Amino acid sequence: MEVYSTVLWHLKGETDLAYLAHELIETDRLSPQAWCAIGNSFSLQRDHDQAVKCFRRATQLDPKFAYAFTLQGHEHVANEEFDKALLAYRSAIAADSRHYNGWYGLGRVYEKMGKYEVAEKHYKNAHHINPRNPVLLVCIGVVLERMRKPQAALLQYNEACRLDPRSALARFKKARVLMNLRKTRMALEELEILKDLAPDEANVHFMLGKLYKMMRDKTSAIRHFTIALNLDPKAAQYIKEAMESLEDDEDDEYDDEDGA
Repeated sequence: MEVYSTVLWHLKGETDLAYLAHELIETDRLSPQAWCAIGNSFSLQRDHDQAVKCFRRATQLDPKFAYAFTLQGHEHVANEEFDKALLAYRSAIAADSRHYNGWYGLGRVYEKMGKYEVAEKHYKNAHHINPRNPVLLVCIGVVLERMRKPQAALLQYNEACRLDPRSALARFKKARVLMNLRKTRMALEELEILKDLAPDEANVHFMLGKLYKMMRDKTSAIRHFTIALNLDPKAAQYIKEAMESLEDDEDDEYDDEDGA
């Protein structure tokens, strides 16, 4: 039930989640799963302090309930209480060393703290436990990029796309690193796939605009910048700046040798 309540959290099902929490607590007030559901309900309402209290209550009722420690850690991250988050995630791992969410949580906190090598280590621990999860590979790729290791990051994104060819996040990250490596034709292939996966995503068209600018295809660049502008008018300032800089080639020198 604690996983189901988290699914409802991701689906933003506030009413369903509140009803589930009420039913569970009415059935058994000493159920740690019930307190997790209540905590998720508070979290969805952005009441992170109350959510922490509920998740803490769940761990008091079951000190080996690793998932509740992890949820508590997520709330501390939302409050930017990183030391408390680290403690919660470590408690999750102490309760269950194979609980990959706890390792992921540690990686996430260290990434936010700018400790990318430590973050990579913990993300890899999570990946070793759950090797079929493409999101973890993307996380590893992101910190590798932060450490200026784009080729190593690209390997992670390639594997993430292999595991889940429809992962828009992995495709986007892969396309961006290919652009940074000036592998323009390969980047274009990825963005075309991504455009089919998420045709109404402004960021995809914005990236296509930037890529076509690199390739000195001004007509295509303008077309995709315009589509991005129509899809996301709130980003008008950034998109218009990109359009106005089409004549400026300083940052976008294009080398036609893609080199696989």
